[in-house]
Amino acid sequence: MIDEAGRLIKPPFSINVAKKETLAMLEKWLSDPTYNATLLSSVKPRKKSKNPKIIEANARFQLGRTLLEIGKKAEAMKEWRKALALDPKNWIIHKQIWAVEHPDKFYDGNVDYGWQKAQLEAEKKNDN
Repeated sequence: MIDEAGRLIKPPFSINVAKKETLAMLEKWLSDPTYNATLLSSVKPRKKSKNPKIIEANARFQLGRTLLEIGKKAEAMKEWRKALALDPKNWIIHKQIWAVEHPDKFYDGNVDYGWQKAQLEAEKKNDN
């Protein structure tokens, strides 16, 4: 699960439909429109950051979204890269950059999660 600031608050988990509990949870999630809200409410909300870098990163991310909406893709990418430098663990910023640079990995059929994982690992190696 990802919070509104783009931080991973619950690590990804594998879904094994062979497990009765998992299958029951998925069936409830699909059949009960309120179940997702129930799941989300069980997660403690994050407090808004007081860290100036995180605050600036969020502002730059929003600015980038606005720039992209008005057709200024290059400027949006610059803002997102600045935001990512300020908050390198922000998953939403990573994914936004990747989705704009590589739409085929996001919008042509299924989302390529393997590619995303490889991208993240490559970025980590480049940072070291």
